[in-house]
Amino acid sequence: MKQDFTLHQFRVFLKVAELGSITRSANALSIPQPSVSRSIARIEQALKVKLIERHHGGIHLTAAGQAFQSHASEAIRYFDLASVAALQSQLEVTGEVRLAAPESFAGVVFRPLVKRFQQRFPGARIRVMTSASVNIPSLIDNSIVDMGVIADTHSAPAMPTEALCREDFYLVGPRDHPVTSAATIELARVARLPLFLNAMAGGFRARIDEAFNRKGLGMQVRAEIDANEPLLDLVLDEQGFTILPFSAIAGKRRSQQLSAARIVAPEISRNLKLVVTASHPISSTCRQTVGLLHEIVREHRALAKWKMPQTPGLATGK
Repeated sequence: MKQDFTLHQFRVFLKVAELGSITRSANALSIPQPSVSRSIARIEQALKVKLIERHHGGIHLTAAGQAFQSHASEAIRYFDLASVAALQSQLEVTGEVRLAAPESFAGVVFRPLVKRFQQRFPGARIRVMTSASVNIPSLIDNSIVDMGVIADTHSAPAMPTEALCREDFYLVGPRDHPVTSAATIELARVARLPLFLNAMAGGFRARIDEAFNRKGLGMQVRAEIDANEPLLDLVLDEQGFTILPFSAIAGKRRSQQLSAARIVAPEISRNLKLVVTASHPISSTCRQTVGLLHEIVREHRALAKWKMPQTPGLATGK
């Protein structure tokens, strides 16, 4: 049964239930006594049930009144919480938030993140920068950024972290190349191909080496370049192939020029997570950015071929 009650009626009923008197409730609420009685009567008429019983000492709740009191209190509490949250989302989102992320992740997320942040929080500023995952905890420790996106390819920092997504690695080649036009490619076949790889310390190269070593395979590495764009330029020049997460080519220009096959037998992957400072409380602006970042990642998961964590949630509460 659907009934529409006003918050005023709920508050009047709850005051009567608290004070046990129509008169005292009217005085406490600074409204006429008949108005209190009418509010209670309208609720009872709508529900077709008696909520209070009058006696010489005042009133007491019926069993129905006691049940109604419990849920009316919850309704008021949730309304108050919603009101406070709405006000805080506008009033407290000020100042600046600074975010660092690896190049491949940034290429997919930074543009929509900055655009949406500016639309939703015109009173605040956002600054984003790219950095190697292994260096981001140091940027946070030195207060250069407030939060960052890191991979699990190096030791976890002693900071609150939160799962963002998982990304698999792909063999990347020129568009329509027969080797990379298939959906998948086995690692044993990759081992026979000329490769250009990113060997940045603390990066995903260790994850690639581990997969090859586990299978007892060697690699035909032609050159090592610690930046993704030059690697992709060599691939476009048809000099060989590279191994990268798909996010590295998910941008419009790259995706039209390149093709990629997901590496299997075994798969190679890394987990991306959000890390925030542990040295001081998280600002409201940072909290809003955390939520916005999750939103953008979910929306772009198909484009970047990201896999969402089973149990997102976390540790920004320090």
